[in-house]
Amino acid sequence: MSGARVRQSGRSQFADIALLLVLLFVTLFATTWIVERTTAEDAGSSARQTRQIHELPISADEKRQYRSMVHEGLVDKKTANQQVADNAPSEDKYPIEPLTLLATVLLLVGYLAFVYRVSFKEYREVIDHKFGKRGVG
Repeated sequence: MSGARVRQSGRSQFADIALLLVLLFVTLFATTWIVERTTAEDAGSSARQTRQIHELPISADEKRQYRSMVHEGLVDKKTANQQVADNAPSEDKYPIEPLTLLATVLLLVGYLAFVYRVSFKEYREVIDHKFGKRGVG
């Protein structure tokens, strides 16, 4: 098969592209939906009262900056409260779920193994096409 070239039809290329686009949009939709849902649940469970700027647990300089930003209309008190809460030190700020991490690693390893195998096969086909089969004298 040294002279045979495998060509992918236009219809097959279009199907590959369409599949990749569908997977991309499904992934983006799913992650956005999960984040929005989690954020909404967090907002609902932590229905905190908006505190005044002088009550926030931040330095005097930060309070002065927030008062200035509120006065200029750049942020409102609710946003200032949320920013302070988001930046507060916490032990579980970035929790890692072991099962999710394992699933992600397995998915990536599987995908990379697939890409490597297909790429190596195509690489061998190109080498065989250009230089002939190995071991043929």
